[in-house]
Amino acid sequence: MKRPAICFCLCLSIVGWAGVGFAKGKASTKAAAPAAEPAADSSAAPADQAAADPNAAPADQAAADPNAAAADPNAAPADQTPVSPDVDLNAPLPTEGTEAAKPKAPTTLSWQDVIVVPRKAFIKSGRVELEPFAGVSINDNLIRHYGFGGEITYFLSDVFSIGVQGQYFVKQFTTTDENVGLQYNRIPTLNRYLYSGVLDFGYVPIYGKYAWFNKQIMHWEVFVNGGVGLTVSEVIPRDSRNQPWKNNLLTPTAGIGARFFLFDWLTVNFALRDYIVLDKYESTTRAQDAATAKTQADSQLVNNFMVYAGVGFYLPTKFTYKTPR
Repeated sequence: MKRPAICFCLCLSIVGWAGVGFAKGKASTKAAAPAAEPAADSSAAPADQAAADPNAAPADQAAADPNAAAADPNAAPADQTPVSPDVDLNAPLPTEGTEAAKPKAPTTLSWQDVIVVPRKAFIKSGRVELEPFAGVSINDNLIRHYGFGGEITYFLSDVFSIGVQGQYFVKQFTTTDENVGLQYNRIPTLNRYLYSGVLDFGYVPIYGKYAWFNKQIMHWEVFVNGGVGLTVSEVIPRDSRNQPWKNNLLTPTAGIGARFFLFDWLTVNFALRDYIVLDKYESTTRAQDAATAKTQADSQLVNNFMVYAGVGFYLPTKFTYKTPR
């Protein structure tokens, strides 16, 4: 008797639960039906309500449709400016402290402030150089000559010049000359130079500078010169009966040297010069008088190389640039 009662109660419970669920589903279906009725009659809807169609979204709500955004991934949102195709979206953003992140300050520089070739530190054009110098001969091992003199140079431009030089010579016999007389019982044939004067022309092919002990910039130049002049030599006779005589010798010259600029008015100069002379020496034939000995003199071409050091003083002591930068 108990078992049928329990089965009957269980069946009633299942039927009741199913009925309650069916009633809830029917109520939700009736609630949704009135909302769909206006859209069902599309022919009766007015023109201003055409946007109510769920298939035609308003223009201001087009971006809200996730399906539309997914269809065109390149389309920019309505509230954003389209990205230019020249912009690299993958480039890293500038970090703080880099040059790209710093704002550029305005500049006042112009092309006139750029100096391509700097001015020379020393200008000689139109100036006069007064140069006292001293020198010594280097190519005669029997007799040595010391030269003391000066030169006046006018610079036609910064590289071309014309000058007049004069010097006086002092002779000195070397130990080789003494040894020749002692060892071979012979007296060498020698002449001494007395003085000379030269008109020469100069040209500056090289101009430069270097660091002086990494403290100061020293400017310098290389010059070459050449000209013609007159040299007076004197024969040193071997025969004591002959009197010494003098020779007037035409003297072409050529040289090379360097100037080092210390101040606007002062330079230190070094030079090597060759004085080319056709000198006349005492003949080996003994003569009874000086006139005969001079007539019988032997001629010989001589290159008298001299090394000089001098100091140049410039007038006027100041110079001005006459050309723009």
